[in-house]
Amino acid sequence: MSSYTQKLLFLGGLKSDGNTVFKFLEPKGTPRDALFKGLLNGTYRKPFLVEDRKYRVMCFTLDGRTQTEMRLDDPDALTNEYTRKMMGFLVFETCPKKVLMIGLGGGALAKYCHRHLPTTQLTAVEIDPDVIAMRADFYIPPDDERLKVINADGADHVAQMAAAGERADVVLVDAYDEFGIAESVVEREFVENAKGILDTNGVFVLNLVAEAHDCDRYVETIRQVFGSPVMVVAMKQEENRVVFAGNELLDPYRIPLALRNAEQVETRFGLRFPTLLRLLKESYGRLGGNIPCAR
Repeated sequence: MSSYTQKLLFLGGLKSDGNTVFKFLEPKGTPRDALFKGLLNGTYRKPFLVEDRKYRVMCFTLDGRTQTEMRLDDPDALTNEYTRKMMGFLVFETCPKKVLMIGLGGGALAKYCHRHLPTTQLTAVEIDPDVIAMRADFYIPPDDERLKVINADGADHVAQMAAAGERADVVLVDAYDEFGIAESVVEREFVENAKGILDTNGVFVLNLVAEAHDCDRYVETIRQVFGSPVMVVAMKQEENRVVFAGNELLDPYRIPLALRNAEQVETRFGLRFPTLLRLLKESYGRLGGNIPCAR
């Protein structure tokens, strides 16, 4: 297990339901009132966990925003809609050799890929050591020959990969802190480096939560770097948008294959991507293609 992993301080009492506990990266004996006061006034700066009988959630604040949500009865399940939609890369890369994840959180994507893609090498880069310290609480597997968790700045890591000529088949970006999306992952330099490390048929996927005008600006940066089409999938039940880019989206000869792959992904994993497929069909149709039947 990672050297960052440590036992958490369990506390109850902020809620009166008797079923909710809070867990902190603090030593035993830390005054309860001081911790809860820091949560309430916003001065507590570390991630913390909130847990009831069904879910374990990582938070940075008490404003209702969560960084990660895990079902206690099925820790590997993709609880959030946006994480399921980010797996849409599978319609382009059904068996990726290398997947790079920028942002670990509770490791929902890392766990899912580790379980369901047994031949894929996974690297997750997380800037916050306190987040990594909670990996055992989210049942993220220890590092092995297929999974590596690195404590580093994601943008710096991608820049170093680009400089060294290293490649990945898929880049998944889900990098957030208490202030929102990490600014470094929406800057043009990062997007250019991310494109630079992708293999020829690689796919770039970004989870995006921001004000509408900022989202438009970020997506336009991605479009300028990758070229059109860039496909943006809005969630039905969450505020997130998931952005897809890469050469696979540009090649009209590979789009019908992606549509057929989607049926296999649904059969194998139970994951469906209706909006992504609709956007692919529309893109292919504008090129005059004859779309095969696909769900």
